[in-house]
Parts: sequence; structure tokens; C-alpha cells
Amino acid sequence: MSDTLRVSLLQHAPTPEALTVSLQRIGHYAKVAADSGNDLLLLPEASLTGYNISPDAAKRMAERRDGEAFKKIAAIARSNHIAIVYGYIEQEGDVLYNSTQFINEAGQSIGHYRKTHLWGDLDRQLFQQGEAFAPLVNYKDWKIGLLICYDVEFPETVRHLALSGADLILIPTALMHPWDFVATHVTRVRAAENQVCLAYANYCGAENNLEYAGKSCIAGPDGDALAQAGTDEALLSATLSKQAISNIRKRLPYHRDRREQLYKQHMQRT
Repeated sequence: MSDTLRVSLLQHAPTPEALTVSLQRIGHYAKVAADSGNDLLLLPEASLTGYNISPDAAKRMAERRDGEAFKKIAAIARSNHIAIVYGYIEQEGDVLYNSTQFINEAGQSIGHYRKTHLWGDLDRQLFQQGEAFAPLVNYKDWKIGLLICYDVEFPETVRHLALSGADLILIPTALMHPWDFVATHVTRVRAAENQVCLAYANYCGAENNLEYAGKSCIAGPDGDALAQAGTDEALLSATLSKQAISNIRKRLPYHRDRREQLYKQHMQRT
């Protein structure tokens, strides 16, 4: 086990309804990331299918969490000895969820999360909202939380994971213009106010009538941008440090100085 974790994320243009292309892309970049010494590869929201697709297409392309796409990605993870975290459309019975799955370097699913905060009509016409946060994933002795896109725009989501013990939060996203500030500012604030590392993997380019913002980032626990993409396809990497997390928590003891009982009293009154 190590104090450090080498994390990569892929920012790419969506390839809607092209599962074969998506799997080929994952295979290619998993090898590139692994050959560069990375422990983990993070992909965007609904990266297997595209995000802005029709309800009929979503139903056609949705898979169970242990479906054929999972098996192929698990094989890619095993062959390259790298963890892969990807967004996909999950089917359970007649219900669809906007989900993300964490596959470790042995090809095992060790984390799964359904988006709890749906964005606008686009999400709501396709998906049922998740009803719970996922347990933290333990990977290479790092405690890792999972969120999806709009979730990070609610301070409570990241705070919940941080107070649960998260060192790192992974966020597949499909952020479009004009909300670029979420990628460039909100993500760094969430990392700093919770003193966790954070990786935010976005699309670039266009999909139907959406223009994606790009600007994927990896933020340190002090809010510094350890890596930031522009608006083109990019593979970002950064080395994260538990010592950096410990240092900033000693300098700014936000977790210790929280007045939790005061907040609870306020919530009870309202």
C-alpha cells in the first residue's frame, strides 16, 4: 500500500449509441494510462452510450450492472492491471438509472452508484433517481467516494462523503455550456472545503443540441488544480498524496471545528 495514488481521467467527445467504439476507446486509453504508471482511469458520465440520447435509445442500450459491457471492461482492467471507473445506463427490471461502476485492477466490481440528483428534463425523462449514497470504495488503501455530475453542485453530497472518511471523490460528468464555472471553480471549492482530492471527468465537443464544456480537472485537498483540461480531448494524470491531505487538515481543521449540533438544531427548527 502507498501514501500516493496515481489517477488519470479521460476527457473525450461523446460517441452516442456506439458501444463498440466506446469499448475500443476504453481499451486504448486504459493501456496508455497503465503504461504511464497510473493506478486508475476515470471516464465521463454515460461514457458507454452518450448522455444526450433519446428514451428509446437509452432503453435499447441500457445494461445490467453485470452485463456484457461490464465483462468486457473488466477484461480490459485485468489485462492492463488498472482500475476503471465508467458511467453507463443501468437497467434493473423496467427502470433505468444513470450509474457509475468501479472495477479494480483484478476486474472485480468493488463500487457502484446511482445518480441521486437528476438534472432537468433530460435526466428525468430517462432515469429514476438513486435513493442512497454508495459506500466508500477501498482501493489501494484509499477510501474513495462516487458521485455523478450534478451531484457535486450540492455541498451536502461531498460533505457527506468527506465525513464518511473519503480521501478521494470521483465524478463522471456531462457538463455543458454555459456552466463552465462548475468545472473550473465549484470542483476546486468542494475539494478545499472538504479537504479531499477530487477528479471530475467531462465530455468535450457536441452531442445533438448540447455543447460540452470540457475543462475536466483533478483537484488537490487545498483546492489547487493538479491537472486541468481545455476544450479538446485529453488524458489527464496526477499523483495524489495522503500526506497532502493530512497536512492541510492540520493547517485548516475544518472537520474538527464543525459545530454539528448547531447545524442539526437549525435543521430541526426549519
